[in-house]
Amino acid sequence: MPRITDYSFLFHSMFGTKSTKGASAIGSFQLSQLNSSSVQAQLRAAGIDTNSKQYKAAIKQMMSNANGAMYGNIQGIKNLMKSYDKDGDYIDPTTGLAGLLVTEEK
Repeated sequence: MPRITDYSFLFHSMFGTKSTKGASAIGSFQLSQLNSSSVQAQLRAAGIDTNSKQYKAAIKQMMSNANGAMYGNIQGIKNLMKSYDKDGDYIDPTTGLAGLLVTEEK
């Protein structure tokens, strides 16, 4: 899986714009701030159900890849959620079938 690196902090420092509380001007936020009220409000406004298994599976994958230090945005979360069905099962991109991924989870 490719890793996405957010260089917005470089643009902010080059052009003198400042972000507030970890949220940049382009709408990205640190994954460690997902539980903050402002990010939760943005997710709800975008129509994302934060209690769904689909959302939880997508965030679990993002957190495992980045350890919470990566930046993310609403559209990135929505795109990743498309890789999971409503039960939180991974959808294989080649076959389009869900639930065939074997994991070590019990």
